Amino acid sequence: MNQLLGGRYQFIRVLKSNAVGQTYLAEDTQGEQPLPCIVKRLQIASRNPRTQRFVSVLLKKKAETLSNFTCSQVPKILDFFEEAAGFYIIEEYIEGRPLSDLFAQGRPWDEGSVIQLLHDILNIVATVHSWGVIHRCIEPAHLIRRESDQQWVLIGFGIFHEISTQVMRSQTPPSSPLLGEASTYRPTEQTQGQLQFSSDIYAVGMIGIQAITGLSSLDLMKLRDSSTATNGSKSPQILWRDQGNLSDELAEILDRMVCPAVHQRYQLVSDVLNDLQRLRRQETAPGASASLGDEAAERPRTSIASMNWMRPLGLGIIAILGVAALMYSQIPQRWLAQRSLQRATNYQQSGATDKALAQYEQAITLQPSGQAFYDRGMLHQSMGNTQAALEDLSQAIQLSPDNSNFHYQRGNIRFGLGDSEGAIADYTEAIQKDPNMSNAYVNRGSVRADLGDDQGAIADYTAALQVDPNQSAAYLNRCLSRSNIGEHQSAIADCSQAIRLQPNSVLAYQNRGLVRRRIGDIRGAIEDFNIAIRLDPLDADPYYNRGLARYELGDRMGAIADYTEAIQRNPDHVFAYYDRAGIYAADNNLAAALDDFQQAAKLCLDAGRTRCYEDAQYQIRQLQARETSNPLPEQDTSSLDQD
Repeated sequence: MNQLLGGRYQFIRVLKSNAVGQTYLAEDTQGEQPLPCIVKRLQIASRNPRTQRFVSVLLKKKAETLSNFTCSQVPKILDFFEEAAGFYIIEEYIEGRPLSDLFAQGRPWDEGSVIQLLHDILNIVATVHSWGVIHRCIEPAHLIRRESDQQWVLIGFGIFHEISTQVMRSQTPPSSPLLGEASTYRPTEQTQGQLQFSSDIYAVGMIGIQAITGLSSLDLMKLRDSSTATNGSKSPQILWRDQGNLSDELAEILDRMVCPAVHQRYQLVSDVLNDLQRLRRQETAPGASASLGDEAAERPRTSIASMNWMRPLGLGIIAILGVAALMYSQIPQRWLAQRSLQRATNYQQSGATDKALAQYEQAITLQPSGQAFYDRGMLHQSMGNTQAALEDLSQAIQLSPDNSNFHYQRGNIRFGLGDSEGAIADYTEAIQKDPNMSNAYVNRGSVRADLGDDQGAIADYTAALQVDPNQSAAYLNRCLSRSNIGEHQSAIADCSQAIRLQPNSVLAYQNRGLVRRRIGDIRGAIEDFNIAIRLDPLDADPYYNRGLARYELGDRMGAIADYTEAIQRNPDHVFAYYDRAGIYAADNNLAAALDDFQQAAKLCLDAGRTRCYEDAQYQIRQLQARETSNPLPEQDTSSLDQD
């Protein structure tokens, strides 16, 4: 991007992006030579200005605190500031290779190497904990072996994302991925918002298990078994020992590091380091391991008389155990699987998603069924694990190909992933198996409309209404499709019917307003947008659409005010920035126009929308040329939203 972030940092490329922020590779242009650095942009994701100010102050305090601490194996915080509705942290760039690259090879490490790895990581964690800071995000991708000295460097502090995520959680419905996010390296108490210093110890322990077993993080997740418990704990234990070749002593250390019961886990990093050091001394001590003969010589002898006395008792015990095993083996697998499914449902309802997933895994192992795969898939979907959800729904369909709902839900997942053809195929299968599934008609119509087939979409919405005349979504969607083919009066009638069925539908008023604006009824459109704003004052889109209508009436200041309101409610509303910039440019307010176009370009780039980014960059060049009285050739920017 042309504009320097913070007046000095030149964007190079996006490294990572998620719901709460982005990470960029950039260059610090101040100095004799540009130096690479890491830029983290955190979205202050609250619509409440007071909350935004609070979060901003909190982030600054945390950044200032961390910048005062120094450790050669933790990146330095070079700068931090707030700009364009985002909080930015500039970190030292570490040249090297992440531990995740080594783990990707899938080869188990020898015990000595694992002990050394644990020792190295824990020494860094001990320093971080001495600052009174919990890292929160220790995982292989956040451990970089620095190229210059081959030392491990711990990056990716989660403390800043945690603040933004907490704000998002307060505004997010329970089905949001933020509420159910699970990770191989996160203990149960962390996913439930009860973070402790020992949560970092758990993460390091899981890294040690991954190293000694050579398993992937996904395979480690599968080893969780919520049916096991330690001293009454109901948290899932990791059953991993048979996957690696290691001593019992190291296995006990790792087990205690990842113990699901927090009070039984190591509480201090120093305690883990002491036990690892003790294990090292045992391995290097001469004669540390006794031979089989020595062990047998030290074992107490049992007299022949006592052996004869124990034999019938032993046979009796064996017989009893045999009968019990026979009785247990005859318990129907189906009953055991159903019990696991019921437990999974209970855990899911209580928010214990890790335990629910473990129970689904157990049910599927006992007796694979379409319902078990479907239920687990829907849980994955609610947690944001879309690919896992798609795989589970596909397994469910293989086992129960005639279940219309399985096809319908997989169609929803495929549509969300952008697989329009796959979604249409699934919705069609669902309709063939259940011709009365009105939702499948509506959603297939939505996919067709998305592909530009408004005639096909209208046919689907009409079919849905034949099945269910009160299907408000069908009226709502048919409204826009009819308008797209020029049937504006029919479109208004459909939107009005949707409003009658759902009087508080913001989207219905918005859609009718859009149609009214298309036919030149600008004041009628503004009335609809006004109602939508009253119904939901926090929704940015009605403000943006009212701004477009006001601009068409010649109310330029009113349009700017509405675009500004939209941006305050959604700082990532690229079109509000773009259209406000257009008014500023027309009014010869070039500085404000440049700022808005640059923000629009940045948002387009963050979202991977190349055409949008190119259009915004063209406008920036036009403005810069105007400043030098050298205008560029005109370019059609009417397709800003077509990427």
